[in-house]
Amino acid sequence: MKSTVNEVRDSNHYDVIILGSGMSGSQMGAILGRQGFRVLIVEEATHPRFTIGESSIPETSLMNRIIADRYGVPEIQDITSFYSTFKKVSSSTGIKRNFGFVFHKPNEEHNPTHFTQCVIPELPWGPESHFYRQDVDAYLMHAAIRYGCTVKQKTTIKDYDLSKTGVAVTTTQGERYTGRYMIDCGGPRAPLALKFGLREEPCRYRTHSRTLYTHMVGVKPFDDIFKPKGQRWRWHEGTLHHMFHGGWLWVIPFNNHPRATNGLVSVGLQLDPRVHPKTDISAQQEFDEFLARFPTIAAQFKDARPVRDWVKSDRLQYSSKTTVGDRYCLMLHAAGFIDPLFSRGLENTSVAIHALAARLIKALRDDDFSPERFEYIDRLQQKLLEHNDDFVSCCYTAFSDFELWDAFHRLWAVGTMLGQFRLIQAHARFKEDRNEAHLDHLDDNPPHLGYLCADMDDYCRLFDSAKAEVDAVSEKRKSPKEAAARIHELIEKEEFARPLFSFGYCITGANRHLNNSKYSLVPALRLLNWTQRGAPPEVQKYFDYNPMFSLLKSYVGHRLELALK
Repeated sequence: MKSTVNEVRDSNHYDVIILGSGMSGSQMGAILGRQGFRVLIVEEATHPRFTIGESSIPETSLMNRIIADRYGVPEIQDITSFYSTFKKVSSSTGIKRNFGFVFHKPNEEHNPTHFTQCVIPELPWGPESHFYRQDVDAYLMHAAIRYGCTVKQKTTIKDYDLSKTGVAVTTTQGERYTGRYMIDCGGPRAPLALKFGLREEPCRYRTHSRTLYTHMVGVKPFDDIFKPKGQRWRWHEGTLHHMFHGGWLWVIPFNNHPRATNGLVSVGLQLDPRVHPKTDISAQQEFDEFLARFPTIAAQFKDARPVRDWVKSDRLQYSSKTTVGDRYCLMLHAAGFIDPLFSRGLENTSVAIHALAARLIKALRDDDFSPERFEYIDRLQQKLLEHNDDFVSCCYTAFSDFELWDAFHRLWAVGTMLGQFRLIQAHARFKEDRNEAHLDHLDDNPPHLGYLCADMDDYCRLFDSAKAEVDAVSEKRKSPKEAAARIHELIEKEEFARPLFSFGYCITGANRHLNNSKYSLVPALRLLNWTQRGAPPEVQKYFDYNPMFSLLKSYVGHRLELALK
């Protein structure tokens, strides 16, 4: 190691070296650059580039609003709703008004009662986005450059040097760059994970899935194929999940609103290799053979054709022994990956960015990178991945039976709403007095790290009980019907959970909740009234501020800003 923090600084010395210029690398670079630190981002490829992770969810956007506000990076705010992303980032953005889940059995027409739809509220920030990643990633990279980051694309690193005193990289062209800290924002081939032998063999996660995905044209709106009664929004205006025994298929349209300029649809098929073993046939042939078994889905793809080469993978899951070390951190997906279900990858990444940024900025200012300062980051990222693994592996079990899926996925619906309450409260408090302690509290060792609502005992107890029911099905100790009935019974007992389905969900099957209104004002007012008057204390604790005033202020401010710009 030739360069340390105490040595003479030259043009090749940086505070932080970031490996990778995708969303996480560019966001972290923009945050650190905005705080005045010298940042080098090294990218082996170049922008624009094809990548997945194309669907935002409310928790991701809430977390990114917090990050943008806390660190003064409005470009991150720009990707937090469809309206701002379409207007300020890329007209190739698709709209996401709902999560649609449609259940299928092989060699049968779809049963029109077997679906659920989770609605994304219009108020206060508007719908979520289908990110055309090549545009969004480039936008964020340029934001990082705007805040002073040096970005080197098409640059391959041949040597990594890390120690307790500093970090360094050497390129294949012989250039050497030194720094005080390094962040690996790679994926399965994350260089630091490979250099230090951090991958676990075998991977410890319970989920088993492989994937084949591409972008297509000619994919019909599913609404043209299947027209059930009771759904609130068109399937085409959201992220559609086709579910079946041993897997699921995503359909993410970019062409699903009147102002769309992008005719593509993202399509990805996830298969449990224990049910659907990998073969040597081409991805297109495997997709065609899959469609031949599911006639309703096949009708949607009758005229579809890929416009990119298919990507076909082996098992998606990988895990690491640790995510931090002396002067380095593996950002979430450099450390591990589960499955794209529920689009939690970007959400968990934004949670990790928020937690790491706060600690790294303090470490840089103190020039103290002692391991205990980053111990929480390792626990956080491991727990986020482990809980996501619990959720997704249970869902793969539930994919075999609609009743079980209908019951178990409600735990996701409840958890995601409670988790949003927690983030909105922290941000509202911060906006009142700009005290960062309100946001640091999110990472103040909550008792159920990694869960959708990490500080609510009753929700986590409910999730664990429901998971035990699904595990019993997986181990053939219970029938899906028995487990589904028990999960419904558990939910019905909980005052904090049962009413949440009345505020915008469209759920068929047992305990139906149908909502045909396309406007969110009435359910939003009913929800706020419940949180103030009828909700149990464990929910009311998230509303110790004026939610009506705060959300109305956010709505008006957001719309005014868009109109003025």
